[in-house]
Amino acid sequence: MLKGLNIKSEFIRSVMVLTSGTVIAQVISYAVTPLITRLFTPEDFGEIGVFMRVVAFLTALGTARYEMTLPLPKSDHHAFQLFRLSLKISFYTVFASLFFGLLYWVFTGLENYTLVFVLFVAIATFFMIFKNIGTNWAIRTKAFKLISYSSVLTSVTSNGLKLITGSLGFGVIGLIMSTVIGTITGVSFYLIDYFKSKNSPAFSKSRAKMYVLSQKYKEFPKVNLPHTLIDSARELLIAFFLTYYLSTSLFGSYDLSFKMLKIPLLLIGTSIGQVLYQRASEKFARNENIYPLLKRTVGSLFLISIIPFGIVYFWGEPLFVFVFGPEWKLAGQIASVISPWLMFNFIASSISMIPTVINKLRWFFWIGLITTVVQLLFFGLYPQIVSSFDLSPIQFFSTTSWVMTVIFAIVILWELALVKRIAFKVD
Repeated sequence: MLKGLNIKSEFIRSVMVLTSGTVIAQVISYAVTPLITRLFTPEDFGEIGVFMRVVAFLTALGTARYEMTLPLPKSDHHAFQLFRLSLKISFYTVFASLFFGLLYWVFTGLENYTLVFVLFVAIATFFMIFKNIGTNWAIRTKAFKLISYSSVLTSVTSNGLKLITGSLGFGVIGLIMSTVIGTITGVSFYLIDYFKSKNSPAFSKSRAKMYVLSQKYKEFPKVNLPHTLIDSARELLIAFFLTYYLSTSLFGSYDLSFKMLKIPLLLIGTSIGQVLYQRASEKFARNENIYPLLKRTVGSLFLISIIPFGIVYFWGEPLFVFVFGPEWKLAGQIASVISPWLMFNFIASSISMIPTVINKLRWFFWIGLITTVVQLLFFGLYPQIVSSFDLSPIQFFSTTSWVMTVIFAIVILWELALVKRIAFKVD
């Protein structure tokens, strides 16, 4: 797959700078997780999991996806007007979330913890939005080192503070504070860069141009935003269903197991997907057959994943207890039964750019929507499913896992069949 790539090219060097920062940040995070899990309870992890999903949903909504347009205009001046537009929309989003959050706190008469939760959600949302905007501006200006520095500093600060607050017994508030402060620290690079650019005469504010550009790129809030919101809403609703029907502690165990099984996708699958996208795009543009490349990639991904996911499937419970502590026995049981789901999700996600290459993105959107609906139906109808089939929570997760495994297997085979059919037309 890597044959023909020039490792000295500017593109490859840029990718290496970007991915190195991400990998280092992830390695730091996963390396200290066994220490953090011994300082916080599954319930603490469940509450921070809900917190992060609320923030992720509001962040996705935050700029109506205009931040994705920053690398597109030919003029830096026009790109910075989109920066201003994204920031302006984000203020409305944050203030609206803060306003409705405070109304909820006032009229429900909940305890002060809810008020603290609402305030931290607003703060975290703003800085997560600014991180997304700053990242896209850095991509435009080719400040790739800035992105890497930000990722590493965020990880070091956040995880370092989690160890400190956990040792002091701060509980979930310590997790939330550490996450928010870590995000703010990482975003400081983008804030400094923003104010430097903002004060430049070349980037003076122009409301007329801002409006024209908002209309030019209106497809982003119309097309890209709904797709992103569906993904974020799915994760938020799953968190709600599990905490409502079962417990925050069980959701914390589920959240940890899901994160740990996502490691291969974050550290390996994304890189393979990037190389596949580059090679497939190049070949398809030359009207060449990309089926052998895709088939070889799927085979490689299967071989790469079968051992780690197989180990978790057979020995998930003792493995999680050994690595994360005795409180995480349930997380190991959940990881064991959902490992087939995450294995096929790993393969499907790694080749998910193929529909873009062959101009079948609309079909892939519907497939994504179907998988989301299936997941929400299972988790949303949890009481009815377990009572009808007399299932325990672990048996429920196992059933859901095998259904999702079959769906992702069908998606993979569908992509292979589709590319093969196109190959016959090419030949």
